[in-house]
Amino acid sequence: MNSVDLNVKILYYPLMGTRVSTERIILLAKICYSPIGPEQLERLLLDDDPKLDEEAARFTRHLVQSGHHGALEHWYTTFAVDGFSRISSQQLDRHRIIKIFKDADVYVNEPLQASVDFSQLQQSQRYVREEAFRFIVPESISRHPDLHAEYLAIQERIRQFQIRGKELDVPAEDLRFALSGATETRFVVTTNARQLRHMFNLRCCTRAQWEIRRLFETLLAEYKKIAPNIFYRSGASCDELGFCTEGRFCCGRAPTREEILGRV
Repeated sequence: MNSVDLNVKILYYPLMGTRVSTERIILLAKICYSPIGPEQLERLLLDDDPKLDEEAARFTRHLVQSGHHGALEHWYTTFAVDGFSRISSQQLDRHRIIKIFKDADVYVNEPLQASVDFSQLQQSQRYVREEAFRFIVPESISRHPDLHAEYLAIQERIRQFQIRGKELDVPAEDLRFALSGATETRFVVTTNARQLRHMFNLRCCTRAQWEIRRLFETLLAEYKKIAPNIFYRSGASCDELGFCTEGRFCCGRAPTREEILGRV
């Protein structure tokens, strides 16, 4: 049987493959505080000077600690995932925040133009036939041998249905109706560091569904290796803020906001 495990790979981040720190991109925010022009910004970004890497680390940590996260939106990254269930991947759509580019009061006769902070490309079950599909096995099921065997039998029955449907020339877009939520999906995500930090707040929380929490805990560990200051104190909300935002659903790792304010 083709059960499969999570696999994550970071494909791109700023200045990847160069000798300078990826966090140099945050130095561009100095334009907010100093009268510097494009040539000076280019030197901050590309000069072969290790001291600029150290400056980038200090400056980035300062912005993160101050809560000035706007500069983090300029740090874009792309990662790829497989070994993840179709059912859990649907949760990622909730992160598609939109930025509007036009003023509706001025361009009343034109459609608004916008850009998402989270863009996802996902393998289509309409075009990719799944008679050899792989699937996710939750640990809670694998702990029970009889239940696990029944689960595997269900997946095999679905596989045989896919094979039979292909032999009868049933379109893949119709055969997918019989696939289970455990079927593996593959996807590529492009987003920015500010949005990633927000996603870590929500998805590294103990209340998050186990599979998506595992994905983002894995991503967080990898991104901290690449950009430790951009992702300083990043993680579940309580890791970043020092208190829990989940109210009565708090797991107890940190006090709730209400407890800190003495409102309980």
